[in-house]
Order: sequence, then C-alpha cells, then structure tokens
Amino acid sequence: AGFRLPISRIMVLHRLLTALAAFLFVEGALSLQLTAAPFLRPATATARRTVTPTAQFGGDGKQPRGISRDSEPEEFFKTNMDEMTDAEKLKSPAVYIGLSILVLPFVVGMIALTLAK
Repeated sequence: AGFRLPISRIMVLHRLLTALAAFLFVEGALSLQLTAAPFLRPATATARRTVTPTAQFGGDGKQPRGISRDSEPEEFFKTNMDEMTDAEKLKSPAVYIGLSILVLPFVVGMIALTLAK
C-alpha cells in the first residue's frame, strides 16, 4: 500500500498548521489596523495653501525646454552596440546570453512537465 502517517503525527501536524494559520491571520489583522490619531488633528493645525506650478529649470515658462529634432546636438550619447551593424551584433556573446536567459527557463519547464507525466 502507500505511505501512512500514524494518527498521533497527523494530529500534531494539524495542530501546528492550525497554530500557524491563526498566527498569520492575527498578524495580518494587526497590520491592517488604523489608528485614529491622524484623523483627530484640529483643522487649524495645518494651513493649506495653493501653489501654482513654476518653471524650475530655467526659462520664462512660456516655451517648453527640451530636446527636439531641431535642437538636438549632432554629437549625442551612443553605445558601441548602436554603431554596430546587425551582423556584428549577432556575433556578440551578449546577444546569445540575453536570448538564452529569456528562452531556456521555458525549455527546461517544458522538459520537466513532459518528464513528470
């Protein structure tokens, strides 16, 4: 037949699991408690004022400052991969490492599921 646990062990496991579930429930309930202290502050304790947005990074705020095609400098930041052709990029081991990190977990999972049947 199959593997059977004695009744005493089953009772001990049941008690441990019940205690663990009760502990987790109590901890979860305690973490959700709200205190009334933030809601009991008098209304005059904090004065609210409205602040209008201002241009913080220079300019008069009328023209948007940023990079556009017209204002972009000729020399911009480029990585070495940006300068490579597609054939040169495929010769890089970084491409194969990245693709294998994406694909191999699924292949291993399919193999494991096939062998588990």
